[in-house]
Amino acid sequence: MARHTLIQLCGYLAFLNLFVSEKKYPIVPMFVIDHISKPFSKDNSKAIGAVFEEFFKICDKENVQVIMFDDCSASDLGIDNIDETNLVERNKTGFNPFYSAH
Repeated sequence: MARHTLIQLCGYLAFLNLFVSEKKYPIVPMFVIDHISKPFSKDNSKAIGAVFEEFFKICDKENVQVIMFDDCSASDLGIDNIDETNLVERNKTGFNPFYSAH
């Protein structure tokens, strides 16, 4: 199942890059995914980070917004140099559509 998830992730990101790079369509360059690490073991979950690192080389981080909801931290997934916000706290469940950093 992990291999299937990686193939889907690559396809979604390639499609998003196509839309962003062509600049023909009025889109919001955003990719949102929930619990992508679920089918992965702890040892092979870093493959997700490898895919995103390559994606960010092709499509600059400033050109696209990636929102990921997951139980794992970004470092567990092998994703470095990003802004990570943990929405789970003592008084929050993790889902907060009106989250504000200030």
